[in-house]
Amino acid sequence: MNINEILAGFEIYDGEYKHEHVEAALSNKEEITPHLIAILEKVREDPQKYAEDVDYFAYIYALMLLGHFKEPKAHQVIVDLFSLPVPLPNDLFGDTTTEDLPVILLRTCGGSLEGIKSLIQNKNAYEFSRGSALTAMVYAVVEGMITREDALSFFGGLLTGDEAPEDSSFHSQLVCDICDLYPEELMDKIKEAFDKGLIEEMWTDLETIEKILEEDDVETCLARLRENLSRKSLDNIHKNMSWWACFNPEEIEESVSSKPYTPQFWEQPKTKSKKKKAFWEL
Repeated sequence: MNINEILAGFEIYDGEYKHEHVEAALSNKEEITPHLIAILEKVREDPQKYAEDVDYFAYIYALMLLGHFKEPKAHQVIVDLFSLPVPLPNDLFGDTTTEDLPVILLRTCGGSLEGIKSLIQNKNAYEFSRGSALTAMVYAVVEGMITREDALSFFGGLLTGDEAPEDSSFHSQLVCDICDLYPEELMDKIKEAFDKGLIEEMWTDLETIEKILEEDDVETCLARLRENLSRKSLDNIHKNMSWWACFNPEEIEESVSSKPYTPQFWEQPKTKSKKKKAFWEL
């Protein structure tokens, strides 16, 4: 299968996961990588066009493959796409924003966290894009790209209340990521954030955070993060993509019909577009 055939197979969503085309792309990494980056650049030039085209799928495969390849030349265009204003990142990428973006950002950053930091600090970006960038920074700690102390120092500077609109979940996501690193040094700022009403208790509460302080320690938290990162790794791209709802509609329909009522706030990150995967795993 040549490059043109691989790319043509990625183009149109037809309900099937393109296992053979992905496998061919993996075998032609060097040759196909510039084409995959070009696909993302094309979407960046006219994101609304591709957000409205529910049958075009090539940029989804491109994003996942470039993350798998750990391609630093793709990092900036990925940051740019997920820095787009609401609702474009969700319309384009659906649950990939919350599920896979942290690892994709980490794997493509080439050891530099500046692009990830720029997304975190972008007040105009989609709140769940920013949240995934926060998680990427947390994962960077266990990968040795930044010290835990430096990451916490950066996070602590984001708890003033001026970093996001009042109705945003940004600060709630931030506190959860701080807790993943063990929150001891930032407890005063966390308590101030709760006092200011910045943290939504459906994300976490002070009792839960204090329980982390009592029952865990730094090494326990870091070990848990390593396990999470290993589980979300893109090393096996077939495993990462083939279970998506858009490739398994009958299984998803059966799964959804058997699920109990879900509170509305958990519905927010989900998407019902046929081209995007469901938030829940099979």
